[in-house]
Amino acid sequence: MNQVQWKKGLLCGGLFVLLLGLTFYLLLAKQDPAHLWAVLKQVKLLLLGVGACAMVVFFLCEAKNIQRGLSLFGSPAPYRSCLLYAVTGFFFSSVTPSASGGQPMQLYAMYRDGHSPAHGALALLLEFFSFQLAAVTLGVGGFLLHKSQLLAMPRGVLLCFLVGAVLNLVVVFLLAGAVISPRLLPALGRGLMVPARRFLPRRASALEAWGKSQWQDMRQCIQCCKDHKKQLGTMFLTSLVQLLAYHSIPFWVFLAFGLSGQTLWSMIALQAVLFLSVSSLPLPGAVGLSEGGFLLLYQTVFPAAVLPGAMLLSRSVSFYLFLLLTGVFLAFRFLRLAWQAPLPSKTM
Repeated sequence: MNQVQWKKGLLCGGLFVLLLGLTFYLLLAKQDPAHLWAVLKQVKLLLLGVGACAMVVFFLCEAKNIQRGLSLFGSPAPYRSCLLYAVTGFFFSSVTPSASGGQPMQLYAMYRDGHSPAHGALALLLEFFSFQLAAVTLGVGGFLLHKSQLLAMPRGVLLCFLVGAVLNLVVVFLLAGAVISPRLLPALGRGLMVPARRFLPRRASALEAWGKSQWQDMRQCIQCCKDHKKQLGTMFLTSLVQLLAYHSIPFWVFLAFGLSGQTLWSMIALQAVLFLSVSSLPLPGAVGLSEGGFLLLYQTVFPAAVLPGAMLLSRSVSFYLFLLLTGVFLAFRFLRLAWQAPLPSKTM
């Protein structure tokens, strides 16, 4: 890893830590630590363990879809390796803005295992499309189920949710439109090049060349979708299971506090709306937005006395705990690979 990459990694890590500290300061500054600790001691650890198991299902499903994608493009991989790619994507997506570091690091891990960058990129694109389609499906369903509650929220908050949701919808519609009409993305690209040539004349040629190379990869992915509809449907169902497990975590936290009166599907729907709203916004791991959104959306679900503790536990199980575990695992793996790497031979 060169010096520029190290600096970028440190910058992203520092930004993540800063956002994390600022988030907890703003959300918990008015909380009594003794009261918060007393609330947290009430929880049933077994049910929190169920939530942690749901996160394990999240990783297992993503690994399976990555394995399916690589197989479809003629570069099969053992499931154990695909699980490593899923873990790598989760960690680096969580600590970089807009999850921008996840797929490049996954491609690097695939390249080390002998997969071509083209096959890896296409497999990840297919997995991403399946995941986004499932996220939009559950998010729209959740919005319809909780429409009255969401529309009654303050305009600024509702606008934030709508912006995030629209960004996800645009991605899905573009990918789906490209499959239905192969001329859509090239036409869109040509349209975007008009303002690019005017406002970025020095970079216009490079942007056009990059767009053409991306379109070549997209064409292969589109053809794969047309030729393997059954496998794509299986990937979509796997993504649905993946997100249903992930969105169920607030429900297990709810039960861990000994509360009742809410159904699993109702809380999955609410979490699906929150996820769709904040996942595409440019903050590492959606830190700050996820916590604040939880306090707003779940204020009618959890009693006010336990709401901050519920937010902490839900985000800890679904994010912080596994961010720590995957970070430690990848750090040890990096050190082991560096230790096992052969020393450069001396030239006479």
